[in-house]
Amino acid sequence: MPRVDQRRWAEVYLKGLLLVQGKKTVRKISDDVLSIPAHQSLQQFINQSPWSWEPVRAHIVEYTEKAEPPRAWVLDRVAIPKRGERSVGVGRHYLPEAGRVVNSQIGLTTVLATDRGGIPVNWRLLMPEKWTSDRELREAAYVPEEVQPNPEWAEYLDMVDELDMSWDSARAPVVADLRQVQDSGKLVAGLAERGLEFVTEIDGSLEMCTGAHARENVKTHGRKGALGRAMTALDFSFLSTRRRRVPQDASGHLKVVSHAVSVPVGDEGGFREARLLSEVARNGMPKRFWVTSLTGESVGDVLDLARLAKRTREELPTLDAFGLRDFEGRSFRGWHHHATMVSAAYALDRLGWQPEGDADTDH
Repeated sequence: MPRVDQRRWAEVYLKGLLLVQGKKTVRKISDDVLSIPAHQSLQQFINQSPWSWEPVRAHIVEYTEKAEPPRAWVLDRVAIPKRGERSVGVGRHYLPEAGRVVNSQIGLTTVLATDRGGIPVNWRLLMPEKWTSDRELREAAYVPEEVQPNPEWAEYLDMVDELDMSWDSARAPVVADLRQVQDSGKLVAGLAERGLEFVTEIDGSLEMCTGAHARENVKTHGRKGALGRAMTALDFSFLSTRRRRVPQDASGHLKVVSHAVSVPVGDEGGFREARLLSEVARNGMPKRFWVTSLTGESVGDVLDLARLAKRTREELPTLDAFGLRDFEGRSFRGWHHHATMVSAAYALDRLGWQPEGDADTDH
């Protein structure tokens, strides 16, 4: 942060997120950390101060990588229920974990998955259409003109690009559970286009194309299968000539079918070699699907990476202990400032204090 006063208030806020018990409101942080009524200055630091969150997040990435090289970049979402209608980005969203529609903000995050746990290092706020089309709402929350209601898959790609190209992070496989993401094939295609390795769990309805017939199918059927119709992940799970059963546990109960497939790259009709993994139930029916660019790795190693998506989803609720859901401001800038400070507190708690130039020493 460029200014001394910004760094001073950042330290106060960080201490509050780490040490204050219960709900971490600006007033409570001010009272408990400083023991003086300075909440207005702290509120200004979070909601109005013009510090950029991107360099801070880039520093959290560097801090994490020095402590431990990440095994994967995991993409996930966090739902933050809200009562009112004025908090930036709030809308009616169907939450699979709740099984119903909930008035909430949806925060998208990129997590660096390390052996010590996942560190959320980047954030996007999913913006419903009303927050860009309603001028009054937009101005009240100080939403920048360049912010648009992008689909979830596009926001994920934008975060990956920032991590990969702007912050010069060491590449790691991208891991995600995309079963609830609309147009998830576009995210898979985008990762392939960028040359990134990936392991993504997908819905069985996602359209695929075989590696052996990709060029012929594109030429004669567009991106369709040998039967003249689109071939989904579920279709491939029944191609007995292309599948190989791989037992994945000592009891042999878990069976995985492996297929050679291709995924589209960009808009030019090109394809990248990939593989489709299908978990088969005891009755012989496929029930889960993953598409991955890791064609040379063992199925066990690929599934170990895929499990990081589940681990991340189980870990993200612990961000509540660092105040993720406690932000009471309504501005776009304030939300991103708060999420960034939560990431900093979480990284410090998980990785320990690392003095400059000595990343291996914890104090």
